[in-house]
Amino acid sequence: MAERILLSDATVRAAAIGLNQQMLPVFLGLLLAAAVAWIFLSKRLYAELRKNHPVLYETLGCPAFFMKKSLRANFRVIRFLLRQEYEATSDASVIRLSRGLRSLFYMYIICLAGSLVLLFDKLS
Repeated sequence: MAERILLSDATVRAAAIGLNQQMLPVFLGLLLAAAVAWIFLSKRLYAELRKNHPVLYETLGCPAFFMKKSLRANFRVIRFLLRQEYEATSDASVIRLSRGLRSLFYMYIICLAGSLVLLFDKLS
């Protein structure tokens, strides 16, 4: 019938440490993929905003791929995405790109937090 396998506490800890060491490259790979995707999607979003919504583009601080202005413009774009202000544009391409960037932002934060937890766990 059903057999019970009893594992020692040391075996469980060793397995958990092995899993943590295997997950770190996964999180770091996802971080890299999210960063590359962010570059392409944000570049397309900024071009759409510049072309079709110049007032909104200026309100966001004229964002560009390499922002030379300040962190304030970066925070305006992040706030625009997190507050879902893009929905007011009624522009399908802006909404689609913004939703993608918003999802990437959340994925990036989750993977960054996971990587930091695994790194600090590994160091201790």
